[in-house]
Amino acid sequence: MSKIPNAITLCNAVCGMLAILFGDPVIGAYFIITAMVLDLADGLVARALNVKSELGKQLDSLADLISFGVAPGYLFYHLFGDTEALLASIFYVLSALFRLAKFNTMDYMKDFNGLPSPAAAGVVSGYILIYAQDNVINPAWLPMAAILTTAICMNIKMGFFSLKGGSMFKDWRLWLVILSTLAALIVDASFALIVCFGSYVLVSFASCAVRNVPRSQSQSN
Repeated sequence: MSKIPNAITLCNAVCGMLAILFGDPVIGAYFIITAMVLDLADGLVARALNVKSELGKQLDSLADLISFGVAPGYLFYHLFGDTEALLASIFYVLSALFRLAKFNTMDYMKDFNGLPSPAAAGVVSGYILIYAQDNVINPAWLPMAAILTTAICMNIKMGFFSLKGGSMFKDWRLWLVILSTLAALIVDASFALIVCFGSYVLVSFASCAVRNVPRSQSQSN
């Protein structure tokens, strides 16, 4: 039974490898989405079976590096193909590598310290889907800003809310993300991925700001 979560984690890695090997931005983005589902599933299965191992922890981070680090970085460069995209992709992959290595050295926390790599990959993949399908014309600097911002957010000292725990559906932050994603699906499904993970980032920033307001006021008084 303990091997089941590890098998799901390996499937996550396979999706990341296929995203790279196919080399098509749209197909690759969907493989990354599949990897996200598998990444969520291996944790849920491990908790349901009450299994936990150091091997599983290391496998999870290595699979995440492939699917949410290397794959989005490669697809971003493959789509835009210039020197700026190459440098931004390298920076993104190194940020994901550092974040995942740092995560393995930290004790368990309810919220994530820094933007989780799957969410960062969701933002980058969302822009890849939009641009690859020519669904929108945006300023040329916007994709670069998106990948650099998510790369930086992976290693900032700020809490991003987690989907772990049985009470997650009572969390107003999650419902804001869900409602925003549903609205995007109704208006234009091609924007759903970027809206989903973009709203996750914005809601996390807003939640952090709200938590810090009373503290700063009490200190000033």
